[in-house]
Amino acid sequence: MRTYKVETEDLSEKVYKNIKEMILRRELVPGQKLTQEDMAKLLGVSRTPLLAAFSKLEKEWLVESRPRRGFYIRELNKEDELNLFDIRLRLEPLGARRAAENGSEQDKKRLVRMLDAVPDFNCMENRSAFNDHDYHFHGLVMGMTGNRMLEMMLTSYNIISLSNQDEIHIDCSKSIEGHRKIAQAIAEGKPDEAEEAMRQHIQIGLDRIREQRS
Repeated sequence: MRTYKVETEDLSEKVYKNIKEMILRRELVPGQKLTQEDMAKLLGVSRTPLLAAFSKLEKEWLVESRPRRGFYIRELNKEDELNLFDIRLRLEPLGARRAAENGSEQDKKRLVRMLDAVPDFNCMENRSAFNDHDYHFHGLVMGMTGNRMLEMMLTSYNIISLSNQDEIHIDCSKSIEGHRKIAQAIAEGKPDEAEEAMRQHIQIGLDRIREQRS
């Protein structure tokens, strides 16, 4: 596990950001118990800022408190996963449309460059890198919409990251192919094509969850 350094200024916020990064990078995995002693030692802090960080992460659905057992990285059930993709299927196609309509030329070029820089992922060997790419790609698209409320709805509860908990079943190549189609439509300013490409991309994830959990 990589080394995380926490300074004394704004300690609770720094602890929160460090733990959140570890969760998003899958250095802390769904279902894992967050032992206060171990986390305090890892980050070099006392329990007070640690508990404050756990509480904030619980509100973002990344951590859950289990009575008399402590804090754990949230592990989604089938209903949770289906609900997340249901939300994404309704909101992200709209986001892709708005990104094609409202995104700046600079952001559109940045989106294309992001895909140009993506290697051919071997999902089994580069899962963390793929998750990082996926998180930032969808976040950038939503950031291009010009609709702050839409962006906040998707990011405040880490919907994109949480919906990748079944990561071992994700076809990275197919997912990145979908990203390329979305990016191209957005870059070319084609709202209808961007919306449909995103809809198809999210539908694949929804179908995958339904198939696995049936």
